[in-house]
Amino acid sequence: MAKETQTEDQNETLEITPKEVLRKGWLAYLGLYGAAYERVKPYTAKANSTLEDLIAKGETVETNAQEVVGDVRERANSFYGKRASKVRSFMPSFMNRNDRVEELEVEIAALNKKVAALTKKPAAKRATKEEAA
Repeated sequence: MAKETQTEDQNETLEITPKEVLRKGWLAYLGLYGAAYERVKPYTAKANSTLEDLIAKGETVETNAQEVVGDVRERANSFYGKRASKVRSFMPSFMNRNDRVEELEVEIAALNKKVAALTKKPAAKRATKEEAA
């Protein structure tokens, strides 16, 4: 599938095959990519150096933050560590807490039975009064 073209100055016939068209298109694409890469190359180098600067600055901030947190933790432990024994002496023992929960569950069950018994009796009385009438 050759395409014939004639120039005005020359009466020669040029034949261009699809394969040649594809190859020239591909080479033009590669040339465009190469030119774009060459133009962007200085900016990418600058971006990489900026990124490395930011990483170094981040590491410094992280180290300083860890030191500050460590100091605060030490001060808090020294301040509250002395007073923790006093606070614990005022708090009730939680060992008996499970026993108290069991007692409350028994009381709730008993109250539920009483409520159920009270709600059933009036319904039964109403039914008998309606039957009598």
